[in-house]
Amino acid sequence: MEQKQTAKTKRLVFEAAVTVPGLILWLLALVFLSANYSLRDLIIFLALVPLVVTASVFPNVFPLPTGLFTQEKVTFTPSDSIVLLVACWYGPAPAIFIAGVEGFISSRRAVRRLSSNIFSFGMMSLVGGASSMALGAVLRYGFSETGTVQQHSFPAVGVALLVANVVHIVVNTGLVSKFFALRQGDTTLRLWRQNFLWAAPNFLPTSAVASVLYITLQYNALLTFVIGAPILVGLYLGHRQYRNSVQARINAIEQAQQERIAMMEKAHRETIEALAVAINAKDEVTHEHVLRVQIYAAGVARLLGCTAEEIEALRAGALLHDVGKIAVPDYILNKPGKLTAAEFDKMKLHTVVGAQILNRVEFPYPVAPVVRHHHERWDGKGYPDGLQGEAIPLTARILSVVDCFDAVREDRQYRKAMTREEAINFIMQGSGSMYDPRVVGTFITHLPEFEAEIVAHRDVPAPTFGIEQIEQLSEAALRVAPAAGLAETVTAERVAERKLSAPQQATLATLAQVLHEAPTLDELVAAFLTNLKAIVPYETCAVARDVSAAGNYIVTHAAGEHGALLLGRKIVPGEGVTGWTLVNRKSFFNADPKLDLPTALAEHFASYRTLAACPLMQADELQSVVTLYAVSLTEYTPEQQMLLEESVRLFASALAAQPTDAPLLTSATGASAPTQTQIIYRHPTAGLTGVVAESDLAH
Repeated sequence: MEQKQTAKTKRLVFEAAVTVPGLILWLLALVFLSANYSLRDLIIFLALVPLVVTASVFPNVFPLPTGLFTQEKVTFTPSDSIVLLVACWYGPAPAIFIAGVEGFISSRRAVRRLSSNIFSFGMMSLVGGASSMALGAVLRYGFSETGTVQQHSFPAVGVALLVANVVHIVVNTGLVSKFFALRQGDTTLRLWRQNFLWAAPNFLPTSAVASVLYITLQYNALLTFVIGAPILVGLYLGHRQYRNSVQARINAIEQAQQERIAMMEKAHRETIEALAVAINAKDEVTHEHVLRVQIYAAGVARLLGCTAEEIEALRAGALLHDVGKIAVPDYILNKPGKLTAAEFDKMKLHTVVGAQILNRVEFPYPVAPVVRHHHERWDGKGYPDGLQGEAIPLTARILSVVDCFDAVREDRQYRKAMTREEAINFIMQGSGSMYDPRVVGTFITHLPEFEAEIVAHRDVPAPTFGIEQIEQLSEAALRVAPAAGLAETVTAERVAERKLSAPQQATLATLAQVLHEAPTLDELVAAFLTNLKAIVPYETCAVARDVSAAGNYIVTHAAGEHGALLLGRKIVPGEGVTGWTLVNRKSFFNADPKLDLPTALAEHFASYRTLAACPLMQADELQSVVTLYAVSLTEYTPEQQMLLEESVRLFASALAAQPTDAPLLTSATGASAPTQTQIIYRHPTAGLTGVVAESDLAH
């Protein structure tokens, strides 16, 4: 930004350095004309002004070859011949006066910007003065002709006008090249070669036309008009034809450039979509989330004065900021509980890996800084570089706020979505520590506008950004084996043989026998919960099942400390660890128990240290989840995890053997079989029915 401001300052200084002296020179020429020319000469001289004005009204406008995408242009008119003629016939002062007028009118015709018109006015006054002085110097010192205009010989006039024409070209194109060089940040010489070397054919006839007009003017003014008018028209048409041929070449170049840009944009778009597929394969996101974050980010960026390139970088960053997660192990990405220090270190790497990936893609806008720094904190306690305050790229500061706001409003494996008000409060609490206060203030203030834009997009087919369901393998593909062969399938029985000790196998066999001897479903559940505690330790255990076969999961049985508090608790699929197990149908071990419970219940489990959740399957359909909460354990070992899963399989097998009309206990608060050592809490809707898969250890 500072560099752009410096370049702008230099350009303004140059414009002033050309415009002010040019205007002063023009005013001096006007004063000199009024004081030193006769009325007859002034009338003749002024008669040429309408001709110059007429010629200036019909300029040939040439786009510069280096200005294809910047709209830089220059103009050519036949009036340059008239300026040189006036310089030769009347002297420098009239030439300067006409040159200034011609410069302003021709510029005004091409560009409706007063600053540019005044600059052209001053510049052409200087050009007219330089060419007039060069012409006089050649006549005086080259041919020793110092007499009146009628006494100049034709060879002297021809050579003098040619030199004056060259000076006119050099000064004119030199000043214009310097102006464009300052505007585009390039060198004057290179711009002159690229943009004006080709223009020489347009200038070459100018001195010849002026020479012819000078000779005719020596004989008769009417003859000058009769001969000069067709010559000037021919010069204009020649310029026009040359302009058209140049324009055709420029159009061809521009079309090729546009096609190349279109191909690059297509390649970038396809690259983004390919990376989005990679992200979705590792860490599922929705295109609705991406679209919302893009709308939030682009809106905040515009309000904070970001450039178009920075806004495009934010749009891409909203989709690609987590691409580095392809280097993070799945178990870390899917873990609902707290991460260990080592696991969090691996998670932090996704910012660095993502930036490295995107640095290899030549994006036309700065995406990599957004990806690398979107987890930096305003107070400097973020990662990966620990940047603080304004040192963090503004685009990254914007993305961190808007992405977090939208993310906390979506359900996660270990928590419910926040409401709009809760999310706003969460972001505002982080203002000044996690987030840039200016970004937070702008985002919250204009949030209703962004939300209205999101609502407007609902009626329009949303872009998918390449995010789609991952294609599954066909049955034929699943049957293909590697050339080296497959490892032997490990059954539950083989797992027990390999990993369970003889006492453990005996304990499981005893559990199976006790479960199959239970006369009622409630006694079966009670026997399972009571005997399970001796196999896999816990302080509290809960069994949640679908009581309506419609996804309404509640805790139907509970045992141990605080078991009564859990009874009847509704489990929402995807909410907490138990909810995660319902959705994924996989066991989950060693998470903070408080992550599985609502705030009111979590207070009672403050001293609990770990948990384990295991799904109970019925004919490949999930029916229940058994969740253990422990105080005495810091984690469940792999051996204990296997014992729990085998115990649940035995429980499922025993349930399958129960008749569907087996009697239930009538107590809705608590019941115990004669052999029980703890109270088993039962919900009134606790009937467990249906056929379940049997464990290999049941026989």
